Amino acid sequence: MPPKKSAGGKIALVFGLLAVLGAAGVFIAMKATQGGDEPSVAQPVATSAPTYSTPSVPVATTSRPSIPPPTRATTTRTTPPKPVEVDPLQVVATHRLYKTGVMRPVNCKESRGGLATGSKAHAYYKAIKACLDRAWPRQVAASGRTFRSPGLVSWVGTANSPCGNSDRSLSFYCPSNHTIYMDVADDVKYWRQNQPFTRALATHTVAHEYAHAVQQMTGILPAFYRVRYDAPSQAAKLLVNRRMELQASCLGNAFLGANRNSYPIKGELYRQWLWVVTQSGDVSYLPRDHGSKASHGAWSRAAYASRNLGKCNTFTASPAKVS
Repeated sequence: MPPKKSAGGKIALVFGLLAVLGAAGVFIAMKATQGGDEPSVAQPVATSAPTYSTPSVPVATTSRPSIPPPTRATTTRTTPPKPVEVDPLQVVATHRLYKTGVMRPVNCKESRGGLATGSKAHAYYKAIKACLDRAWPRQVAASGRTFRSPGLVSWVGTANSPCGNSDRSLSFYCPSNHTIYMDVADDVKYWRQNQPFTRALATHTVAHEYAHAVQQMTGILPAFYRVRYDAPSQAAKLLVNRRMELQASCLGNAFLGANRNSYPIKGELYRQWLWVVTQSGDVSYLPRDHGSKASHGAWSRAAYASRNLGKCNTFTASPAKVS
């Protein structure tokens, strides 16, 4: 509890209360004399606000560069040169193959196995092809092209190839897979009747079909297809086809002439070879697309005698010579 206050303290408190009451009475008296209105108060005089000097900021002496627009990579576009159009007629007529000269012998040997059976016939073809694989790389390279040895398939009945199926008794070359297809059946049959003839026929046929592969390697065959396609008539197409086939026989027999001593094509084999090349060509029941017997014999004999590929430019020969 707080301590007790003295009497003097009470007297001071009484006088304080009286003073407060006296002040209240004065305030009430003032309100009574003013008739109840609020006392007027003078409006304060506005004084100007103090001013403050803002410190100056130096102005930049170099302007900030604006953001440059995005730059696009400038690439110099060069128009590629147009491919040079090669005239297919020019290819077949002036090919460098004709300038490669005389074929050299490669000591080619004939197979001793004969052609009495399918397997023996295939071995016979394979032996000739091995000689051709040695003889042609030099000529193909000299013409400015790359040599690729063709494949070899022997068939009986039906030949299945990317160039189509053949059930005819016919050997052929397929450029799609660069392969020679040899029909065995006829050679086996002929072997029983006349062996020297069969040897000559098989040898000439492999050399002829291989020459088509050479035409493909050198670009002559693709150009020929274009020339034949552009020929204006069926007769003109057949004429171009005869030029191509007669050239294949010419190229093949240039090879045989170069290897006549080692093979050997002499005596009875030579006489049978001569019969084969002078009796080959167009047949009555097929279109005239290989050349007459006279034309075939003329081109084959000339190539055999000269061994010179310059003698095989059938594409510039007169139509009478490729009839």
